[in-house]
Amino acid sequence: MSTSSLSPAQSHALFDILIHHQLYTEIEGFKYPEAIDRYGFPFRKDDGVQTTSPLLQSMLNKFALRLPAVKNLSSEFWQDRVRLLVKKMAEAELSESYDKGAIGARKALATAVSSLLEYVARGMLGGWPKGPDEKRKDKEYDTSKPEDILGAWDDAMREVVYGDLLEEAFKKTGETGNLEDHSSLIKGVHEYILLNLASFLHHVFVMSPDGQYILRLLENVHRLVPYYMVKQTLRVGNAATMINGMVKLVLTKISVTAVTNWFGLTNNSNDGMNLMQQILSTVMAWDTGDFQKKAQKLESFRDGPDKKVFKAIKTFVYDSREKHDAARQISVQESKSIVAIIIQSSDLSIEPDSLDEHQHSVAMEYYSTLLSIRDREELTKVLCKLQPDVLTAAMRDVVAAFDPIIRTIHSAVDLSGTVTDAESFLTDLIKISKPRKKGSGSQAGSQSNSRSTSPAPTGPASAASVTDPEALTQSGIPTVEDYVKLMRKHMPSSHKFIHQVCKNAPDLAKEYLVMAKACAAEFRVHDSKKTPEMKDGAAAAGNMTEPLQSLFSSLSEEKQKQLKELLDHHEKHLKQLKSQSHSRLKAIMISSRPSSSKDPSKPAPLTHQGKGTTHGPGMYLSRWHSLLDSTLITPATLTGPVRKGWEVKGELDGKGLKTDTLLNHVRQKRPGSSKGNVVSIADGTGDAQERRERKRDGKEEERTQEAWDLMGDGWIALTRALEVMGPD
Repeated sequence: MSTSSLSPAQSHALFDILIHHQLYTEIEGFKYPEAIDRYGFPFRKDDGVQTTSPLLQSMLNKFALRLPAVKNLSSEFWQDRVRLLVKKMAEAELSESYDKGAIGARKALATAVSSLLEYVARGMLGGWPKGPDEKRKDKEYDTSKPEDILGAWDDAMREVVYGDLLEEAFKKTGETGNLEDHSSLIKGVHEYILLNLASFLHHVFVMSPDGQYILRLLENVHRLVPYYMVKQTLRVGNAATMINGMVKLVLTKISVTAVTNWFGLTNNSNDGMNLMQQILSTVMAWDTGDFQKKAQKLESFRDGPDKKVFKAIKTFVYDSREKHDAARQISVQESKSIVAIIIQSSDLSIEPDSLDEHQHSVAMEYYSTLLSIRDREELTKVLCKLQPDVLTAAMRDVVAAFDPIIRTIHSAVDLSGTVTDAESFLTDLIKISKPRKKGSGSQAGSQSNSRSTSPAPTGPASAASVTDPEALTQSGIPTVEDYVKLMRKHMPSSHKFIHQVCKNAPDLAKEYLVMAKACAAEFRVHDSKKTPEMKDGAAAAGNMTEPLQSLFSSLSEEKQKQLKELLDHHEKHLKQLKSQSHSRLKAIMISSRPSSSKDPSKPAPLTHQGKGTTHGPGMYLSRWHSLLDSTLITPATLTGPVRKGWEVKGELDGKGLKTDTLLNHVRQKRPGSSKGNVVSIADGTGDAQERRERKRDGKEEERTQEAWDLMGDGWIALTRALEVMGPD
């Protein structure tokens, strides 16, 4: 065995790869029902069974379960409510991106969560580097200088983990709700967080292929929430009456049986749906209706496949998980599209070769549409129609656990005003996230119809296209700067809320301070002398440096050499991502700097910039896309290579509906159609640079998979020792 060791940079790269792959593997595992049975505390599992989610289980216990009230939830809540919901969601077997021929919304959500949580996991295991001993709180930070903003974030994190910045921040927040009264360190951190939140929102709603669909869902929910009734209920002076009123408003079931229950004639608590479930089911029903119309159009498509093909696909959609998995595996092995496998395995005697390219495209789109319909049917069953109604019972348990906190906040804060602030933020967010049509004074689907009682119209009349000069002005696509303005306008609302809690409910604030300090302590490096740092001051792997070195030493000399080459390349990749993120942060700070005004308290109006930034900062965005862009996607033709995520577009049409590319293509070919190649906002508003980055990130993900294959088994065995066996 070789005794060679890893350099600090190589340890850092290896640590990054292992956390990145393991965390997503754990999250992905929850598509199978048995994952929750092997999770561990607070869920029960059989003796001797090792957890399959050591990172997620450890983070849940060390952070989430420390929250006031959450730690008081009973074991029945976790075992009989949450566990059953998670298991039912897994049993629903929601569709895979591979089958749909594009990145699905569920895949995008899972990878986004993973890319954010991996930062928490690395800090929990490796620790935050302590750095040199110096009085960082006494330094002055200029919030107009990018270097100071970046330095403020690093210094503040060290003061949170190793110093007393949390106590200082809580104390000052209780004295004032004005950000300007805080230290320059706090103001620098605030600016860093604001810019990154703006970048995240822009990426989700504009750059992401499914952004406009997510926006449409958000807008539909926003329409259905009875804000007026909620605010009136929250104005009730008596806390117990207010809580009871809110519970009745949100959780009381509305049906004929609910009325007979009220009169005492029946006793069926699970009949009907409550307000929350009504909103969920209505939004999903609107979606399902759109998909059903699309499926009918595809079935009647001119020169489409034989009716037997549609029947075979419809039958396969509702087949068992085993058949779906088998078909997917054969598709990968034989380099055939999933539709080809469905047809050749059907009992209807259909020859796959009988489909031409056009008919295959119709069949693929039909299959994707039916999968979307089934997904919404299953979600409605689990969340709205499950018997017994576990979701409503879980919500009641949460309200009961948070009752003391709700009472305290009710007496300390104007909750009705807080809901008004939240409603205003969502209205502005929806408005600013829509493309703006030429000659209109506001975005498509503006605030005037954001509270209507039915879905906004869809199609060409409802959203603009990125490259359509007749529909969009040059400033029609939202930029990161637009979201920076949005955050600057609404951040004071959160300042006011936190100030009122710290000032008027000091005991509750103290509880959260104790919790925050306990969580921060989890990020400490145990022995700084044994945790080498890289040249830029970043930690190699912190507390995990020695365990990683031991794992590396157990490899053969040939595998060590192979791994080192992979790690050197990945470390260069990480440096490139960091440099790129910093440069984009600087660009946004320059272009979004508030203009001088006689009254700086009044934010600039929320209008689209003439020119702006389409690439926001954040290394996590690249890590997110590395997972998406390496995703396997079914071949585009009957026979052909399996594609990767970076080779396909999103599954949405940019107008709030799912992909309708085939039908749109036919409409554009009709006589009199002047719009030929119209690219929707869902295709991404990025340029050639973004496409190169997507390909780069997807390739890097495949390369790091080799390192995971070499070290993954030993690393998982090591992290299983982190399992929390029970409450402290």
